[in-house]
Amino acid sequence: MARAFELSRAELLSRTRKQRVARARQVAMYLCRDFARNPAEGRFGEGAWASFPRIGRAFERDHSSVIHAYRVVAQRRITDSEFAHLVDDLARDLRVQTYRAPEEQDD
Repeated sequence: MARAFELSRAELLSRTRKQRVARARQVAMYLCRDFARNPAEGRFGEGAWASFPRIGRAFERDHSSVIHAYRVVAQRRITDSEFAHLVDDLARDLRVQTYRAPEEQDD
């Protein structure tokens, strides 16, 4: 995710509110939440590992910040088709990387 936005992991997890960093962080939080969904069932997958509080802990943020990020990204996807394509492409790339055999994955 950090690479997609040309940020370091440290920048993505930092406390900065700079727009380009905050936007990337919001997309990352959104995808963490969205990635756990089981599209066939339209609900969260087994164990719902990507709860708002759990994502918040991963990003060292409060769960309310994650809820806000999720809503901001979801709304922007509706009003900005270019942004929606970016988020969809990132989600697809994450799924491909996640489901490739370990020997096929890049470091």
